[in-house]
Amino acid sequence: MTVIIGISLSALILAVFVRDYNKTASIMIMIAAAAMIFFRLASGLSEIFSSISAISSGVETAASYIKLMIKVLGIVLITQFVADLCRDCGENALASQTETAAKVIVIAMILPLFETVIKIITGLLE
Repeated sequence: MTVIIGISLSALILAVFVRDYNKTASIMIMIAAAAMIFFRLASGLSEIFSSISAISSGVETAASYIKLMIKVLGIVLITQFVADLCRDCGENALASQTETAAKVIVIAMILPLFETVIKIITGLLE
């Protein structure tokens, strides 16, 4: 965690100093820092995915739902990263549109799960 904090603070300080002279370079510093943090976390993500696949292998019916949850989580994380990057560049409208598009995609993805839950509930009530 200290490495990630070090990368973030170093990039922030450097970008703030460079921003007055070259805004493009400042944005590139922030993108590079974000990429370094992402690659630093990638090893942790592989451990999480292997744990989840081990859990889901015991329950066959839950495997498809767990895959769906992982996909939705990936969409949410990537969208947050892109929206924050858009805001850093001063493009608030683009950030909002990106977030709205991701919400629509997530809703479309979870509709089958929602249908299944509704069918289970109505089956229990009958």
